[in-house]
Amino acid sequence: MYPHSLFWHYLWLAPHALQVIIAVAMVRRHLVREFPLFLSYTVFQVVQGSVLFALDHSERVTGYFYWQSQCVALAIAVVLRFGVIWEIFSHAFRSYPAIAELSRVLLRWGGVALLLAGVAIALYAPGADLQRLDFGVHVVDRTVSLTQTGLLVLLFVFSSYLGLAWRSYVFGIAVGMGIFSAVDLATLAIRVEMGPFPGDYVLDFITMAAYHMCALIWLAYVLAPEPARGTTVERVPEHNLEQWNADLQRLLTR
Repeated sequence: MYPHSLFWHYLWLAPHALQVIIAVAMVRRHLVREFPLFLSYTVFQVVQGSVLFALDHSERVTGYFYWQSQCVALAIAVVLRFGVIWEIFSHAFRSYPAIAELSRVLLRWGGVALLLAGVAIALYAPGADLQRLDFGVHVVDRTVSLTQTGLLVLLFVFSSYLGLAWRSYVFGIAVGMGIFSAVDLATLAIRVEMGPFPGDYVLDFITMAAYHMCALIWLAYVLAPEPARGTTVERVPEHNLEQWNADLQRLLTR
């Protein structure tokens, strides 16, 4: 068995055990059709976490093969996380179809741009083929993390204008994603600034603990009843979303 502490094992396995409960709860509460991408991300995290855990503890698996597997898993997770961003935007602006359509277009082309950027970085980065691929995937992953962090800030600022209750499922999903992305970006910044240093493994514990907290947040939101979405939107001239929606609707139907 690979030498990790008991606490390390707990932080690795516990979030995925919680995500099994989340997936079951989503099916029982008929949330599959409403949040299919978040459910797909949840199930994938359980599968990839279990597979990587088994590979990490197998004496037959080389470090290079584990690294390959981790790189592929990260690439798939990045795609699913970007899909969850699209899903959150769709739900947040569903009362404003024109704005929702514009956000979908922007995210669609943003996803294409991220994919092309990742491929370009992988092609022109120094090192072997797998090293270039790993570097490109990590750059795209950090970009998606930055987008999710910005999304959390956006929902905090505009939640009242969108009629989006803090106890709604979409808000809980965004909070969990945003918190993990913010912590992930912070630990990466420390690694880049300081490089390898004694005790840098603590950053791994921080990232894993943050993901554990996010899984608890998602579980709490999924198990709690969702309040009715507000039907009235605060009318403030500087942030009149209804007017924006009407203007965009006219542009899209021309």
